[in-house]
Amino acid sequence: MKRLLLTLLLLAAANASGASSIVLLPLDNVSGDQSAASELPPLLAKAIAAKGWTVVAGDEIETLLETERVRYLDSLDAETRAKVLRKSGATAILTVTVYTWTQGRNPTVALSAHLIGGDGRTLWSNLAAVASSDTERILGLGKKETVKSVAETAVEQLMRGFGTARRGSHSRASAAHYVSGELDPSRPVCVVPFDNSSGSPDAPRILADTLAIRLEAAGFSVIDPAVLRAAALQAHISLHNAGSQELAALARIIGTPLFLRGTIFAFDAAPAIDVEATLVDVSTSKVLWAAQQTRKGTDYTGFLMLGAVSNSVALTDRVATELIATARTNHAHKHPPGDRTAVAADRRRQLHAGEGQR
Repeated sequence: MKRLLLTLLLLAAANASGASSIVLLPLDNVSGDQSAASELPPLLAKAIAAKGWTVVAGDEIETLLETERVRYLDSLDAETRAKVLRKSGATAILTVTVYTWTQGRNPTVALSAHLIGGDGRTLWSNLAAVASSDTERILGLGKKETVKSVAETAVEQLMRGFGTARRGSHSRASAAHYVSGELDPSRPVCVVPFDNSSGSPDAPRILADTLAIRLEAAGFSVIDPAVLRAAALQAHISLHNAGSQELAALARIIGTPLFLRGTIFAFDAAPAIDVEATLVDVSTSKVLWAAQQTRKGTDYTGFLMLGAVSNSVALTDRVATELIATARTNHAHKHPPGDRTAVAADRRRQLHAGEGQR
């Protein structure tokens, strides 16, 4: 509630001052399809304008980013952020990452967005993933047939909560988990790349971004990726191979000892996901939270066979929300730290229950 109130106050203050403009950064396009870079910005600008904001974008901003040799467009360091806002006269920066932009028989669009204030605070963030098959209603009515029409729906879903702190979607079932009584959501968390055994090179990035968005929506404080990357560069540490000693070194630079990491066992286009996540306090070597989840898109099939999740990004969002929900549950029946046998047994019971519900 405090987080929601602060966000609303910050946005209201920006609008009241008359400086209600937002810089729309060039897309962080990891989809591999360059047509997203031309099709999406107009849709985003229109949606932002409909919320009462003026959108600032163009060659001057791109030139500034090139001059500053900005490599990552998902977040900016404090100095570059200040230069962009000063150059544009805007009050906030919107970063957008495109994970999926596919055409063909089942066009699919998946993207995330973060609204960043001048002080680096995340004012709002969200993720949306839509496939053509998701837009089909009963008897096949209303189905979006082109990637642009699917993108319009994805942007509409993305921007529904713009300007407010969004809660994650409802979790249908809990994942197998452990939660320590020492878990404090107010302490900042670093999300580092998960070990990837899935064979999908995009899986760690998609999962890390989604977890960060849904953690913030659930009231957790998450360290900005630019801060984490700068600390890793300063300490000469690879985030993909960081062990306990390396994370402890990063903790001293960043100012928080909490690191969320884990393993992606499966990340299939079908879609299907198998993941485990662990939040560790590297200053004490204590596990504060651990959870495991295995899901298929068909797990969410409902009435008349509708509702199945048809793409991996949308399924990642569901799984991330279900994982994080376990960190907010009653702790009365927690397993002791490191009791993987009990966690695995709980996981099997959960999966069995899920099969029974279907």
